[in-house]
Amino acid sequence: MTRSVAIMLVLTVGLALVSSSGCRQAVAIDDSPNINLARDLRKGAGGGAAAAGDAQAAAQPTGTGWGTLKGKFVYGGDPPSPSFLSTAGKDGAVCGQQVPNQQLVVDPSNKGIANVVIFARKVSRVFKPEDGAAPAEAAPPVFDQKGCLFLSHVFATQVKDTLEIKNSDPVSHNTSFDPGGGNTPANPLLQPNSSVTYKFSRAMNSPAAATCSIHPWMKGYIIARDDPYIAVTKPDGTFEIKNLPAGEEIEFQVWHEQSPGGLEAKSGWSKGRFKLKVPADGEEDLAAIEVPATAFH
Repeated sequence: MTRSVAIMLVLTVGLALVSSSGCRQAVAIDDSPNINLARDLRKGAGGGAAAAGDAQAAAQPTGTGWGTLKGKFVYGGDPPSPSFLSTAGKDGAVCGQQVPNQQLVVDPSNKGIANVVIFARKVSRVFKPEDGAAPAEAAPPVFDQKGCLFLSHVFATQVKDTLEIKNSDPVSHNTSFDPGGGNTPANPLLQPNSSVTYKFSRAMNSPAAATCSIHPWMKGYIIARDDPYIAVTKPDGTFEIKNLPAGEEIEFQVWHEQSPGGLEAKSGWSKGRFKLKVPADGEEDLAAIEVPATAFH
């Protein structure tokens, strides 16, 4: 091999090595997304949208102890006169010729409004027996019908409980309702003096109508929640919710059949919602909440 050829060969190999080294460097500084690093950042304390979403999903406790919320819903103005619905003689021996209209029930003596629903929309913690004296254990929930009426016009229960749908009449009924939100619709045919059970899978944001197509005037409402922080006003308009998380702000929802978008009973209540704190080992009394007649549709 001549000297000039050897020199040319050395130069060629050197250029090849430089070119190869340059390619490897280009791969090392590739600016394409680093998937593993992005995933670690999302998981970290300083993470991005995923971490922020998780923080918003669960309410964090900010108070201590437990308290009670109570009050009374009263009708503003002259109470409406009781009205009735015709049965058109269907199963007249059991149902009669007419039944009370329960769409808006107001006590004529004190203007108390029955069947108003009030519940906590979200809580950071739920009272347990170890937190203090446990409330008396409630009887299993039963949604009954008798005299061709639902005995509880508005019925509240918890998702964890199995609901018994009962017919105490000597004639057949069907109880049709669709809770929505992932719960299974139901429409059982109930023979005289019989019952079936129903299990909720998810909490409801508002009551669902229950009807009977055999007796079309029959109508009631059912709602199931994850926690016990729900009440339905009594015939005198009063309610009480015990063992609420105290010392932290809770948003409540108020509902009535004739104001299904939220009962705006007071100024500042938007869509029937309001916020407050209950005191530890005490109670927050809303006293008489006067609901204007215009709130009912």
